[in-house]
Amino acid sequence: MRVKETATVESDAKWLTFMVNQLVTNAVKYSSGTGETVTFSSYHRGKNQVLEIRDHGVGIPKQDRDRVFDPYYTGENGRRFSESTGMGLYLVREVCERLGHGVELDSEKGKGTTVRLVFFTPSSR
Repeated sequence: MRVKETATVESDAKWLTFMVNQLVTNAVKYSSGTGETVTFSSYHRGKNQVLEIRDHGVGIPKQDRDRVFDPYYTGENGRRFSESTGMGLYLVREVCERLGHGVELDSEKGKGTTVRLVFFTPSSR
């Protein structure tokens, strides 16, 4: 974990907890059995603070990446992991939009997924 203790953001504590829990749950679920760790880091990007959650699991196939934030969409991995509802990343994106945050996702099949929560400063929105 490489998160600065002095990093502060303006958000809603309950909904931020919900989003981080969802992202960590996904990271653990889709990297289960790999022996790899889930890593957290935070950093500044310009005036914004970023929280990054990275796993080294199954990754998301290219054909599914554009739709992972759509409601009920589970894609190839969702069909393999029967507990998937297709609502987790959709809700993360919805909460981010309502709170004025951003969410980004990079993934490569077989190598893992990185999700970033971007906390915009008021002057950068």
